[in-house]
Amino acid sequence: MTEAAQPSAVLTFPERKAREAGRRAAAVAAVSSRLAAFARANGGRYLLYGSAARGAMRHDSDLDLLVDFPAALHADAWRFAEDACARARLPADIRPLAWCSERFRAHVAADWVALG
Repeated sequence: MTEAAQPSAVLTFPERKAREAGRRAAAVAAVSSRLAAFARANGGRYLLYGSAARGAMRHDSDLDLLVDFPAALHADAWRFAEDACARARLPADIRPLAWCSERFRAHVAADWVALG
């Protein structure tokens, strides 16, 4: 069997999980950069929270994101975030900050990161 014809190494389940966690962490960094630029250009901000904000992405983590933009730009900001996440193959949980209860805001404010 030639070197080119040899089967590639089989990854264990923990190895596949670690690779996916790394891919998602890299995707968060790339998406965060795009979101921050959009927010600066449009007078709003995105609030990243959860495992992505803590730098603790797992193989099954999503991007938790709050959208805080002027009302006239809210829909565009939401769509921009959805598109950026979809392109990066990064599952996302996106919601408007205005829809969040004070209790929820207080809970996630401890680790959120403002982008914008």
